[in-house]
Amino acid sequence: MRRTIGNALESTTLKCARIAVDIGSTVVKIARLDSNGEVESQQLVPRDFEAGIARQVESLLERCDAVLEAEEVLVCSSANGGLQVGIGCLSKRFSGAVMRNQVLLAGANPVFVHDFDEEGGSLTHVDILLVGGGVNCEDSIHLERRLRRFDPKRYQFGSLVYAGNSHLASLFAELFSNAAIVSNPLADELGGRSLSVFEAVRRAFLDDLVYKEGVSELKGSLSTGIHPTPEIVSRGFQRALANSSAIKLSGPCVVLDIGGATTDLHYTVEVVRDDSEERPSPGVSAARFVFTDLGIAASRQRLVLQLRSYPRLYEFLTCVLDDNIQDVYQTLREGEWEPPPLLLSYACLFIALDRFAHGKGPGLPTADLARIEQVLLTGGASQAMREEVIARVLGLFRSENNGVPAIFIDRRYQLWVDGITWSGQASM
Repeated sequence: MRRTIGNALESTTLKCARIAVDIGSTVVKIARLDSNGEVESQQLVPRDFEAGIARQVESLLERCDAVLEAEEVLVCSSANGGLQVGIGCLSKRFSGAVMRNQVLLAGANPVFVHDFDEEGGSLTHVDILLVGGGVNCEDSIHLERRLRRFDPKRYQFGSLVYAGNSHLASLFAELFSNAAIVSNPLADELGGRSLSVFEAVRRAFLDDLVYKEGVSELKGSLSTGIHPTPEIVSRGFQRALANSSAIKLSGPCVVLDIGGATTDLHYTVEVVRDDSEERPSPGVSAARFVFTDLGIAASRQRLVLQLRSYPRLYEFLTCVLDDNIQDVYQTLREGEWEPPPLLLSYACLFIALDRFAHGKGPGLPTADLARIEQVLLTGGASQAMREEVIARVLGLFRSENNGVPAIFIDRRYQLWVDGITWSGQASM
């Protein structure tokens, strides 16, 4: 039975949509849409780093006869790879899970989730250190004591943001005068319905994107109305689950968005094992996780290093290669062979699934991959992949009795188009 997520749709499409633009790290994607938001045509153009984003995008839009400052042009971007966010919280299971989910929904990348008693902090630099916990109650002496002991010096960060019990916000601002204060996403219940963290991180993501990548030079509403691409793909996933898309999803399913810098995993909560220590935020039906080290271009070096030493490397190669498996295995292990982009695309799929099956990631639940009924792949790195090879890779995590889930490769980037033209309520 097909599920629905979030509120009822006010409108399934933006009727005025004509042109959709995605500014990626290596490619600019432009789609011409009809009045119903369906793709009439699209093109992929390599990024012109010499010309810069503004000049290249405006030139491409002019060729499409688009009015540069009109609302008819919809823009999203992942050009800088996303903000890195660290989370300090009262409880990883409740406040940490809610904040992590909103960070992901906003298109940023949670690097770690620590409770206040975590020893040692983290040496990893993050753009934002997000601190929160507790519902809004005046009797919060336990949380107050832990906040007073909290030491941001154990972390490396650009900005400090407090999103916890509102009755302690003034105390936090007094203790750490450089901190920004946003509303508590938990508010009066553990379900976390407020999207305050989502809005704060999304604004920071876009500010970072605009000024680092020169997007601010785009004319008028092209720069002010831009969305993070991960947010758009999340919305496309929700739209498909809400039965308002040409893409039909039902039952336990996963989407893997494989790109040059990251691999994004979107999944329905039925895939999570019943005994998983990590859980998605309470009350959600679908969630997202980003593997920041799995990509075939910007993350290529880290991906290759991991692949060379991966325990199940030989099993993986038997799935994706037709011959010379032993030779490739040996030369890859010894660092004498550079795998081509297509093999690295399959490697992103394989490693992401393996980590998901074992819960290997900060806040990543442990999945029962045998429950998956549908797998959808999207993103630039997925376009040359073959369904039969994907099925063999999936077979490494499923018994023969489970069969093969339905596999769909989004070669027309329908998920992206669905997300950028949907006016439904984000709720993952």
